Formats: sequence, structure tokens, C-alpha cells
Amino acid sequence: MTMIANESDSDAEVESGGDVLRTDPVQRLKVQRLIIAMIVAAVLLLWLGLPALKEWVDARDDSVMIHRMAVVCYWLGFTLFATAGYACWYARNIFRSSQFPPPGTWVLRDTRLLRGDHARARGWWVMACAISFTLLALFVVIELPRQIEGLMSFSSMHQPVPAQGPHG
Repeated sequence: MTMIANESDSDAEVESGGDVLRTDPVQRLKVQRLIIAMIVAAVLLLWLGLPALKEWVDARDDSVMIHRMAVVCYWLGFTLFATAGYACWYARNIFRSSQFPPPGTWVLRDTRLLRGDHARARGWWVMACAISFTLLALFVVIELPRQIEGLMSFSSMHQPVPAQGPHG
């Protein structure tokens, strides 16, 4: 559970003005452990999974390789769309409450609350990030596979022709 402090508290952030959303130490520890676990999982996934992914994408047949690279692009686009969706949801909560961070948000450190126009301005920044993620996802899902296919067809046109022997 987070607590809201007012200006009577003796804290450097509180002295700068406004209310402060205090962090719950138990919750902070849980989130820090989760972040460490996610970093370890990402390192293991890259260490173990990247060679397998490269082997899976590398195929002798160009059409199979293009299809597999497109699958990778679609998964990357899906994660970007999911991130954009979360950012839209978060911005909507900021707009509805006119407060940043919105009520019920977990914070990792004591955070000064923004209200009114300042909070809505922060909400617009979050929405701008959501739009950027959406545009990037569209590029990754729609344009990147076409670019890869174009590069593959270009490189296959410019490969050297094997020399023919005296009999054929």
C-alpha cells in the first residue's frame, strides 16, 4: 500500500512542494526481485535462445528464411503493440484522475504527485510514447518483412553465375 505525504514531512522531495506518493518497502523489494529475475531470464534467453533463433532463421531456401524472419517481425510487433496498449491504458488513467501517477500506482521510490494541467501534460507524453510504439510496431509488422523480401530478391539476382565446364 502506498501512502501520500504532505508538505509537513521533512523530506527533500516534499520541501520542493506538493504531495509525495510514498513507496511501500515490502512492495519495493518484491518489484526489485522481479526486475532482477526478469534480467536474469532475459540474459539466459539471449545466451541460450539467440543461437537457436539464428539457426532457425537461417535456412537454405530463401522463401523459408523470409517466412521465418517475418514470424520474428510479427512477434516483435506484437510486443510493441502490447506495450502501446499498456501506455494508452496508463495515459487514460492519468486523464481520468488528473493525477500522475494515477491512484493505485506502485512506485519504486517516493514520487511527487502532479495534479491538474501538469498531470495531463504528463499523460500526453505517455500517449505520445504509445503512438510512437504503435507506429514502430506497424513498421515492424508491415514494412520490415517487405524490405527483407526485397533485399533477399536483390541479393539472389546479383549472385555470381557458376562457370560451366567444357561439357555443358
